[in-house]
Amino acid sequence: MLASNLAIVLGPFASGDEPRALNALLDFAPGAMIWTFVAFIVALPVMWKFVYGPITKALEDRDKKVEDAIVAADVARKEAEAAMARAKAELEKAQAEGRRMVEEAMARAERQAADAVRLADERAKSELQKARDTIAAEKRQALQEIRAAAVELTIQASSRLLQQEIDAGRNRPLVQQFVQAATAGRGAG
Repeated sequence: MLASNLAIVLGPFASGDEPRALNALLDFAPGAMIWTFVAFIVALPVMWKFVYGPITKALEDRDKKVEDAIVAADVARKEAEAAMARAKAELEKAQAEGRRMVEEAMARAERQAADAVRLADERAKSELQKARDTIAAEKRQALQEIRAAAVELTIQASSRLLQQEIDAGRNRPLVQQFVQAATAGRGAG
């Protein structure tokens, strides 16, 4: 049946007579049109139930999925923005904490450096004072030794000058006073 229908439709084209084939397509047959319309009306509920219904349902389902995806994307975007804001706040907080820690470390380092300089200065002053005290003590000791030597030399020189024995025990305090007076006068000048 399909072959005969196909032969009817394609027959005019297969013959090579194009004007006649074109006329065959353009021929108006009112009976064929009525039967075509009846077949369409009878097939319409079947097509509606088995073709248009599933297509419509599939399109509605697709629209619903798209709307759900849009809502989900909007929710996800809002959540991402909130997470971004939280991350940005945490980053700023971490940066502020880092700056505070660096400032504290620098202040602590400056205090430690100042303490180290102060301690070094105190040690240097202490060492300098110790050196001055040591020098003063050694100077006093040297002066005492020089005075004692000067007293002995003076007594020996005086005894040679006078060619006699001078009583060292009696004259020693006198010579010591004289030497002290002489060195005190020289030390002041």
